[in-house]
Amino acid sequence: MASTVLAISFGIISYSLVNIGLVLQKKGASLLPNIEKTSFWHNLKNFFTNKFWLIGIICTNVSFVFLAIAMNQGPLSIVSPMQGVGLIVLLVFSFLYLKEKIAICEIIGIITIVIGIVILGVTNSTSETIYSISEINLFFLQPKSIVFLCVFTALVFALVIFSVARKFQFASVIFGLGAGILSGLGAIFTKAYMSAIDFSNFSSTIIFAFKQGIWWLFFLIMVVYNLLSEVFPQIAYQKGKVVLVAPIFAVMALIVPVFGGIIIFSEWNDLAPWNLSLKIVAIILVLSGVMILSYFHKRPTKAAVQEEEKIVEEEITTPFTE
Repeated sequence: MASTVLAISFGIISYSLVNIGLVLQKKGASLLPNIEKTSFWHNLKNFFTNKFWLIGIICTNVSFVFLAIAMNQGPLSIVSPMQGVGLIVLLVFSFLYLKEKIAICEIIGIITIVIGIVILGVTNSTSETIYSISEINLFFLQPKSIVFLCVFTALVFALVIFSVARKFQFASVIFGLGAGILSGLGAIFTKAYMSAIDFSNFSSTIIFAFKQGIWWLFFLIMVVYNLLSEVFPQIAYQKGKVVLVAPIFAVMALIVPVFGGIIIFSEWNDLAPWNLSLKIVAIILVLSGVMILSYFHKRPTKAAVQEEEKIVEEEITTPFTE
């Protein structure tokens, strides 16, 4: 009982830190010049000298420590639903801290997402199959796996090119969606990358992994996907509300690995009919929530944009005029 309470507690802390970190990153990004109008090196300087953004990054990284403890204390089916609590924290924190107005439709969208995530969590298996790197390699060489990875990657860049070509139209939704997909794909390759390492025999397995060309390929792809998934949200945060961007990011980062498990690793093949039905319902709920958030998101008026730019300018210049 005590371990279950610890698992739930650390799970709530972890997912809360993730979402608070996303809000702070949004706060920091909104105070900086537009990314597309600034050079690469100036962007790096701007972000890494912004205290809000830095604290946000620290929060999202520290959350992994709490998540690791939670997973150690309880099964995935207990910890995963706490991601729904994290989204509630996102809603409340963005309202109290960023003063973002929350529309009824956005509340409905987030509630729908939370219900879907909770169902996905409670229907997860408490055990996980461990594969060797050679088995993982065979999984990725399947035609269905190659198609899956190529389609999702192409979808992200097609949407981004469309948005950039139209002067970042729908950027908050597109870059949030793209970041989530890339994060999900990064998670899939993280599984592949970690497949060669056994912590009970770390020294010999890490030496073996270093000698495997496919291991280095998995590592490279994982790094590229995860780096891009860190860059894309910063553009999205400058173009839209965190209550829109962060749930889309979080949901796609969850959904893509789910589909990856189904298609690449055939994880749903042996599920009982009731379990399979619940998982399908959960995915439909989650995707419906994303569509609600995306469709009903109100584009700001010209006056609202000018007012926001004025506020941002005052926040930037105030420290230097005091």
